[in-house]
Amino acid sequence: MGIPAEEMSEEWTNDPKQLERFFYPGSGEAHLAQCHGLRGIEILLMGTPESGETQYMSKSGGRYYWGDLMIDYSFEITKPKTFPAILRALATDGDTGLKYRKLKQVEAFEMEPREQMMVEEEEEEGLFVPYNPDASSESNK
Repeated sequence: MGIPAEEMSEEWTNDPKQLERFFYPGSGEAHLAQCHGLRGIEILLMGTPESGETQYMSKSGGRYYWGDLMIDYSFEITKPKTFPAILRALATDGDTGLKYRKLKQVEAFEMEPREQMMVEEEEEEGLFVPYNPDASSESNK
């Protein structure tokens, strides 16, 4: 979905290279959307790397949604209702120009076994500190 540059807020991007990194089939983001009852989700906008924002905007079933990669909630954008009007509101008033409704989770959010295994592996990694018994220390002085 091409959006003219003059309608795009500087905090958001629709660059396909940025968007394709998230919400692919089997990703945690796609699974979270399913837990909120969203199917066939289409990612429309992401916060730009320069802004440091991890927010995103998506579409499912003719409705628009806002979320953030750092939280496990999704919100339906209730006003404005059309994508061009949402873009205008973002450009003129930022996030305060939108009205939201928090979605209820309809399924429990559980990590896939592969994701759980990756988290466990990360937790098991420790800092390696070499030990030399012949090295002098502050306590030996």
